[in-house]
Amino acid sequence: MLMLRNLRKTALVLAVAGAMGLTGAAQAGNSLTTVSRATPIAGGDAIHGALSLSHPIHVTIAMKLRNPSQLAAYNAQPHHPISPAQLAADHLPTKAQAQAVAAFLKNAGFTNVNISRNRMLVSADGKAAAAARAFNTSFAQVRTHDGRDGFANTADIRIPATFRDSVQAVLGLQDVHKAHTFAVRAQAGGTAALGGHDPVEFASIYGASGLNPASSVDVAVWGWGSMEPTLGDLAQFESDNSLAPTSTNVVCSDYGGYNSGITRTDDPTCANVDEGSIEWDIDSQDIVGMSGGVNSLTFYAAYGGYNTSITNSLNAIVDPPEGIPLASVVNASFGECERFEDSGQGGDGSAQADDALFQIAQAQGQTFTVSTGDHGADECGDGGKNSASYPASSPYVVAVSGTTLSATSSSYIRETVWTSAGGSPSSFESAPSWQSPLTYGAYKGSRGPDVALDANPNTGAIVYTSADGGYTQWGGTSLAAPLFAGAWARLIASGAVDPMTLAGQQLYGFPAAYFHDVRSGNNHGYVARAGWDWATGRGSLNLAHFSAGD
Repeated sequence: MLMLRNLRKTALVLAVAGAMGLTGAAQAGNSLTTVSRATPIAGGDAIHGALSLSHPIHVTIAMKLRNPSQLAAYNAQPHHPISPAQLAADHLPTKAQAQAVAAFLKNAGFTNVNISRNRMLVSADGKAAAAARAFNTSFAQVRTHDGRDGFANTADIRIPATFRDSVQAVLGLQDVHKAHTFAVRAQAGGTAALGGHDPVEFASIYGASGLNPASSVDVAVWGWGSMEPTLGDLAQFESDNSLAPTSTNVVCSDYGGYNSGITRTDDPTCANVDEGSIEWDIDSQDIVGMSGGVNSLTFYAAYGGYNTSITNSLNAIVDPPEGIPLASVVNASFGECERFEDSGQGGDGSAQADDALFQIAQAQGQTFTVSTGDHGADECGDGGKNSASYPASSPYVVAVSGTTLSATSSSYIRETVWTSAGGSPSSFESAPSWQSPLTYGAYKGSRGPDVALDANPNTGAIVYTSADGGYTQWGGTSLAAPLFAGAWARLIASGAVDPMTLAGQQLYGFPAAYFHDVRSGNNHGYVARAGWDWATGRGSLNLAHFSAGD
């Protein structure tokens, strides 16, 4: 018996070594279905042996919407905000579906099993051994290109076939790929001599003088890390510009650690280090400057740019904690190569999970504005001409690309394509019906950018950043997206747009005069042209036409 055990142990070790990971036992007699593939290892990342059996893993199972086609039809028409009762009755997972997944996790050896209030996420704590068995997969240690010690599944993620109609994705089984922000510092100094602008100037430049400030609109910034420095920087910026203080909230997802599963609203540090306060400075100060002031600004902080934590944070945005307002406009100045999130291309399925949550947001009257990236037409860095950043490539958000702005402190002159602006067809998302007829070329029908605003750091925003000791100049599509978010909030407050009609649908319904058509420049892949193009979408907003009621 001892010899047999030793032989079995040796065989297991050899199997683990051969797979460069921890192999899960096949679930004999059970029919399985694959929900995602082995995690692709990008350039600069390296596998360093099998993952320890005892490595902690916090798993989040994202559930599917019910009757998604009916929800899409509801969203496609001007509508009232969907009621929580209608959402639960017709579209959210049922209690039985969520409880079945929870029972599966408990039986697999996971603990602290939790079902989110809207039943879209089921999370639990476990070890690598339990995860490998539960999902019939294997794990390896990975040294990432940015110096982190991570892990990733090296085989397909498989679940019982009985969950095929209810489970969208299994998240938390890799921490190698993560999102990054799109802020770019001006290189020649950081003064207005470079052509930079105080955030309050952009409203005049883009023609918003005749629009109401967004003082009745609740807005949110979606990011990660400690938000405490950003709150102080926003207060300083408002004081220096004689602006009324903004009412702020902070919602921490995965409070205190990667995938902790804890949500808190009483500690703006989120028990986390500063992981990008300059980015959230750009977002918040440019939203306030462009909007003329908002009713409230809520900062949603994930833990790092990890896909699972971002999904957890997104779920909090569409189903806010008690006492937190539902944001009408939400800005995200981050993203990553969409191939690492699309389950059809080896990604973990977080794109599919987030797309479901974005559809709930649309039903509630929430508009997401998202940066397209700062790596030109090749956001994935693999040479592909369909190489977009997610979540900007989602058809359920407004994708904001970037321009080089020529303007005085109060008057628009012209714009060209910022050469680093993210703009590319998606490799898996289809263009929505209002965009699809305008697409062209080899990737006609694919999702592309909607609009573009100032992003060149040398024509960018001069914001207060305590991390840099004062005012410094920044750009990137991390500037373009919050500028659009502030403008859209202002349009809502002025009655120029309907918050309960899809933002993209409205944008493509406006006449050409409502936009500054960007017709020159390129992003190292796509050239600007008259009308819609892959680099800048429809161009930037000419808000003077909205205010004039043309």
